[in-house]
This record gives sequence, C-alpha cells and structure tokens, in this order.
Amino acid sequence: MNYYNLEAEQSVLGSILINPDLAHETQLIHDNFHNEQHQSIFKHMLELREQEKKIDIVSLASKMGQEVQEIGGIKYLLELSQSVPTVANFTTYERILKECYVIRFGMQSIKDIYAKQYGDPKEFVAEVFRVAETLGDQAHTEVGFRHIAEGLKDHFEILQDKKYSGVSVGTSTVGADLDKITGKWQNQTLNIVAARPSMGKTAYMLNNAVINAKEGETVAIFSLEMPEQQLFDRMIAAECHIDGERIRTGQLLDDEWEKYAIGSSKLSELNIYIDDRSGLTIQEIKVAVRKLKKKHSDLIVYIDYLQLIKGGRNFPSRNEEVGYVSSSLKQMSRENTCPVIALAQLSRSVEQRQDKRPMMSDLRESGNIEQDADTVSFLYRDDYYNQDSEKKNIIEIIVSKNRNGQVGTAEMVNMKSFGKFVNLERHQY
Repeated sequence: MNYYNLEAEQSVLGSILINPDLAHETQLIHDNFHNEQHQSIFKHMLELREQEKKIDIVSLASKMGQEVQEIGGIKYLLELSQSVPTVANFTTYERILKECYVIRFGMQSIKDIYAKQYGDPKEFVAEVFRVAETLGDQAHTEVGFRHIAEGLKDHFEILQDKKYSGVSVGTSTVGADLDKITGKWQNQTLNIVAARPSMGKTAYMLNNAVINAKEGETVAIFSLEMPEQQLFDRMIAAECHIDGERIRTGQLLDDEWEKYAIGSSKLSELNIYIDDRSGLTIQEIKVAVRKLKKKHSDLIVYIDYLQLIKGGRNFPSRNEEVGYVSSSLKQMSRENTCPVIALAQLSRSVEQRQDKRPMMSDLRESGNIEQDADTVSFLYRDDYYNQDSEKKNIIEIIVSKNRNGQVGTAEMVNMKSFGKFVNLERHQY
C-alpha cells in the first residue's frame, strides 16, 4: 500500500464541502493528510466547526485569507467539491487516510529510532515495543457503540452462571471470607496487594496461585525479586506441610521425603508458568502475557512486585515511572481479559504510627496505583509488631478499595512454618 492517497484526501475534503455535517462526524485530524495544502484546508474546516460556523467554499476561503492562494485559490476548492463521486463513501475515504497515516507514522518512527544512539539494549527494545503498541492503537478499528440488547444477552449468561454455580463468577482468592468481600478476582481488573516486608506477600501470592491452578486456571508468575528455586521452596512447604526451614537447608525427616515426592508431583501437574528475570520492563511483561494468553484462554497474572518493573524509558520522576507501569498493567488486564494481581511495597511511614495497619497513603511511590487499581488490599500481622497480641498467628487482609464491591477485613490463620494461609474455621496444625 502507498503511504499516501491524494484522491482519498481530495474526496474527504470535497465530501465535507458538499455535506458540512460530515465535519462533525469525522474523527480525522489534520496530520492524517499527507499533502500540506490539504492539511491546511482541513485544519481551517475544523476551526470553522469549533466556531459553529457553516463550512462552505465562501466561508472557508474567507477563513484561510491569503493562504487560499497557496492551495490554488477558490478554483481548487471548487474542484474539490466537484471531484467527489459520492459522499456515501465518506467512511471509506476516511479509512484509507487512516491506513496511509499509520504507514507514514511507522516509517518515521523507525527512522527516529535508528537515528538515536541507544546505550542500553533494554531501552532500545522498550522503545520498539512502545512504537509497536502505538501503531497497533492507530490501526485498531474501534467497535464503538453496542446496542443494549447485545450487552444484556451477555449479562443474562453471567447471571445464569452465578445462579447454577451458587458462587460469584471469577477466580478464587486465597480465602472464603476474602471471596465474599472482593467477589473474587475478576477479568480485566488490576488488583494491588501491598504490605511491609515480612508480612507474607510472596506466600500470599503463591497460595493464591496454587489455588487458581488447581481450579483449572493458567497462572503466570513474574518474580522480579526472588529466583524460582526459592519460590519452589515455599510452594513445596505450603503444599506438603513441611517446615520451610528444613526445605531450605535440605534437612528433611524420613517421612517428609515421601510427602515431598507426592506434593512436588501434584504441583508439577499444575499449569503454572514462572518468569524470574530481574529488571523486566513493562513492555517485556506485556509481550510475555500476550503470548501466553494466545495459548491459554483462562489466564491469571501475578507480579512480585510492582515497583521493581522498569518503565523502559526515562521519566522525569520515579513517581511518574511507577504511575506509567501501573496504568500499563491495568491496560494489560483489559487487553488480555484476565485478572492481574500485583504485589507492592509500602513506605516506612507505617512504622512511625502507633496503629501500624496500612492505609492508602502508605503506598510507596504511589503514582497512579490507587487510581488504576480495581482493588487494593493490605496484609497486616499484629503479632509481628506486638508480642502480647491477642491475634497470634492471624493475618489480616484489609480490602481498602473495591471498585465493584464492598470493603472490609478478612482474617486467616497464618501457618508461618509452612508459609500457608488457611480459613479460620477450617485450620489444623
């Protein structure tokens, strides 16, 4: 395909001169035109539109002033209005202009990338991904409005699922009480789980991941902080009820080797994928998720942890970089129709308060995290701070934001030696 089409550009401008209402319907911008004279004409058409003035040859020529001579005078405007076969094909002319613009934009972007001197390969790759995403957005055809009847048909099917399954549709969280509060992990949502160190964020993630995989979901885990072998230590401890310290040192008791064999065999059958590369960019994560989603429709993504993800380019501040990563994760959940659960670190301000239960303002380098997240949960262990706590071995999961449901606190038993969370009414040591 050519990178410009003068006939289509003329047809768009001529159609608007014949039917000025089309100027109010078009989503084109002047950059969509390749010819500079056509850019000028369209720009002045849009200005007349904004001023709510009639768009015709006389008013357009008057608006352009001396510029009208540069585009060929009133004679050329007349030729434009007479060159259109039919205004009924206006949307076709628009589409041709947009397609040509995408090609021109892509060619220029590639030239710009080539002209830059990149010292860091990751920065170069991130820029290529960014351009590719922008091109994808430009080329994407919007669905636009959908009749309510179509939406209600989908709603009916979801309602039937709820009725016959007896539970809310979604992917289970780690606990029954938490399911009731959150309504489970829903597709196209970004869910933040934040805590100070030693509260059990990674254990929480792995407990959730195993539960999801046992329910038939495909689980993707991005572990930017911890290598996969350490994750396996924790997963085996929780699954087999073997003291985590003995697994880390390899000092298993005789009867625990059998537990280990059975538990590791069960875990190996689960659809869990782990990427433990450190220093991942958000672009690399999005590409990996997109590839996995093509192979597995029921996907849930866990990330440990959000503030370790790189934005892939330079940002004026760390807050802006974290905000960019956060909004990109939200976009990723929408594009891949899956839940995304991202762990996050909290600032030290928690430690300076008498009541050390976390709150929204404690989100470290928060950026847009609170705004982008559909749910925000905090993990808190009172016995970590208070030796005389009445809540020994209890972890509180505080849901402080829930865009589509209620907020509240779910309590679970924290079996610390195993790194496992269990429901209060069902726990056994």
